[in-house]
Amino acid sequence: MTARYGSLPFKEAISFFQNKLNIPSERWVDVWRDGHNSGFMVAGALKDDLLNDFRRAVDSAIAEGKSIGWFKKEFKTIVAKHGWSHTGETNWRAKVIYDTNMRQSYNAGRFEQLQHFDFWEYQHGDSVHPRAMHLSWHGTVLPKEHDFWQTHFPQNGWGCKCKVRGRTAKQLERQGNKVKLPPKTEITEWTDKATGEVHKIPKGIDPGFDYAPKKVVVKQQQKKLSVDKSRPFEPPERIAPTAFSTVKGADVHSLNSKLAEFKTAKPQFDLLGKFLTKHEVKTLFVKASEMTPRSKASRKINDAVMAYLPDAVKKYGHNNYTYRAKRGAMPNGWTAAELNHITVKLESNANFNKVNVSELINVVELAILQGKDNIPRTLSSIIRHWGDSGNHGGAIITWLHELGHQVHFKAGSPKPPMNRNISLTRYGSDLDVEWHAEHFAAWMLNREALARWNNNIAVYFDNLMKKALQ
Repeated sequence: MTARYGSLPFKEAISFFQNKLNIPSERWVDVWRDGHNSGFMVAGALKDDLLNDFRRAVDSAIAEGKSIGWFKKEFKTIVAKHGWSHTGETNWRAKVIYDTNMRQSYNAGRFEQLQHFDFWEYQHGDSVHPRAMHLSWHGTVLPKEHDFWQTHFPQNGWGCKCKVRGRTAKQLERQGNKVKLPPKTEITEWTDKATGEVHKIPKGIDPGFDYAPKKVVVKQQQKKLSVDKSRPFEPPERIAPTAFSTVKGADVHSLNSKLAEFKTAKPQFDLLGKFLTKHEVKTLFVKASEMTPRSKASRKINDAVMAYLPDAVKKYGHNNYTYRAKRGAMPNGWTAAELNHITVKLESNANFNKVNVSELINVVELAILQGKDNIPRTLSSIIRHWGDSGNHGGAIITWLHELGHQVHFKAGSPKPPMNRNISLTRYGSDLDVEWHAEHFAAWMLNREALARWNNNIAVYFDNLMKKALQ
């Protein structure tokens, strides 16, 4: 799997890693074969606090799409913090930990997803120096229950990039493809020099890799490990479980850092996290050039978006993230009832770390005060034009606005409880859907101020969110 900045593995991959238990160990082979399905270890990391720091870094890499460059920096910081003496050159060791955990978590997620297909096809990866045995398995098509997958499901060695694709009987028939057996499996012996133990391993597979990720959940082994030498891992809370971004300063990690600050002051953000998780609503943060249909920039990110939104892309293709602007006006964000994601436009220098949380919370009060003389166009425009947070904070308000549409859709798209001319912003009075989106953002940022202005609207959104969560 190639890590892209801001892109994410799917929930099965994230869950696979987060359900593991920490296992202090001296050598990688101390946890053998499918024991890695239930245990996380870094060879030589024996102290709990050291292993937990590595665990948090790997978890961020998997759940937030962090790059190998980011992980190498974290690795060096952790090593310096604990004074850990490790084997191997620093960048090489960091890459091994990163690649193996990222790839096996991805493969475990794929193993779970592939259960929906009756047949599986082995596909060789794009390694510069391919392994002859792995190439010989390319194109193998077998029922998912075949014993071959018990030992040959990728990853089949250090750095192995092979994959498995799901196939239906109709697909095979349409393509003129048939069940294709692999070459006869040869068994070799590998001796653990430290213990003298001899292991029988299929030829072409590195020692300890002859198992399927998440083939089984080793509950008895986990129970024993939890008593003997490991501590359960508690992943950090992420209000936004997922987001794709083409701007480094505005990725899911920096977004969640700000959302955690909001949650401290505003309990509505806890409900937002539950909504995002329940409905699996995803986010695309892209630049204006990438939102332009058929532009070079939009085509450049197409494959990455397809990987992030596989189901939606099959149905809507390029229209998932591009927008045909009317009269040359590109919106700051958009979504639709038939989609399960939102798209938010970012400036190329967007940085969520520059957002002043207090300023965004106070934007509702500012809209109320400003409305006495001149109703503002949108909540976002107040911050973009007059706030210190500028476009950085405006993007977060736009994100909340677009999520307001999704909450409205998931709650059944009801009509406003009153004439929409009773609106904090001019945009809110344009259409029923925009009334909901603008006032949802206000409810999220400062329910108390909204209630002082119009308690009926505040109570209405209390109930709308409840309905969306049912």
